[in-house]
Amino acid sequence: MTIEALRQKFTSKLPGEAAQDRMSPQPKYVEGKEGIHQGLPINSAVMLLLIPHQGDLAIPFIKRTNVGKYHGGQIALPGGKTEPGDGNSLHTALRECEEEIGVTSKEVTVIGELSDVYIPLSNFNITPFVGTIPEMPNFVLSKNEVEKVIIIPLKDLLDDRNKTSQVLYRQEQKIIAPGYKIGENFIWGATAMMIAELEALVKNEQ
Repeated sequence: MTIEALRQKFTSKLPGEAAQDRMSPQPKYVEGKEGIHQGLPINSAVMLLLIPHQGDLAIPFIKRTNVGKYHGGQIALPGGKTEPGDGNSLHTALRECEEEIGVTSKEVTVIGELSDVYIPLSNFNITPFVGTIPEMPNFVLSKNEVEKVIIIPLKDLLDDRNKTSQVLYRQEQKIIAPGYKIGENFIWGATAMMIAELEALVKNEQ
């Protein structure tokens, strides 16, 4: 898969929720404890970067520190909530990418936008953007937010042998979480749902 071929796929209809649901935890939310918020959803955005790696493409994920209230310690994509000065979701994604892993907006070429993902637990509505950079960056991590960067080849995420499910506990209730198991890393939740839509796009699934 080349960057130009992927760019062309974004001219088609997105696979959307049907693809995301393949990696949606079950149940989607804990009744009586999640999805109960007084305010409107909190707009946020992430940047799914495609970088050259060993003759192919790879995605840099981050392992969050344990500081976060809801998603501390999880594997995620660089991103966060929209701030008053951002202007739009794309600006949010680019700003967060620079703040969290040191990749500046000048380096990133945005090639598309995936479907929004809503998280009942934290009331975040996330807009994922897909971008690319020409070479492996010198990652500079936000020490308060990012423990480390994890580089995962795109081909490994597209390999059905790396898909599995784990039993996890959220709000003291058991959930079945489908995800991508790459080495010691398990990518699940909203991040896995975004990857599932990208995968469906790459494989021409609607």
